Amino acid sequence: MMRLWERVLRRAGLPLRMSQGFNPRPKMSLPEPRSVGIASEAELLEFELADWVNPDAVLSVVRDQVPEEIEVVDLDLVRPTDKAHPMSVEYTARLPAPVEDLGRRVEHLLARSEAPVTRHRPSGDKHLDARPFIESLEANGQSLRMVVRTGPGGTVRPDEVLRLLGLDAETIARADLRRVAIRLA
Repeated sequence: MMRLWERVLRRAGLPLRMSQGFNPRPKMSLPEPRSVGIASEAELLEFELADWVNPDAVLSVVRDQVPEEIEVVDLDLVRPTDKAHPMSVEYTARLPAPVEDLGRRVEHLLARSEAPVTRHRPSGDKHLDARPFIESLEANGQSLRMVVRTGPGGTVRPDEVLRLLGLDAETIARADLRRVAIRLA
């Protein structure tokens, strides 16, 4: 995504603010990067311009440069000192097959006071209580909708929520996971 956006912004001919040093790069970031294997219907990109350009003109030239599959919905002008602070992220999960008692599993998880998750890392396992990060979770047939909190204190990944629901590794691997919204503080 970063390479795509860098190319789009350069092709748009915008006066991008560049980093300093031997290999200058445009000053841009994805404040809420997504995990590998998760499709997205909601991305948030921050970039800095070196000079004033009308926001409507920026939106127009950027829309002209993106691939057809990508829709640029909106552009907000903010001060250079202001950065996006994602507060929560909404995901959907379409399961490959019906799961027996999925609604009951969701209720059980939401009723728990703790939901331990272990992340295996080369530097050692990291233990996390995922429950405080799960804001809402709803089951509807073979689909789940989840909203998880995010911020400097971390977050929980959608595949970890599916694991907490007791789904097997194959079901999780075949699930269609999508990020559908990012809410800012």
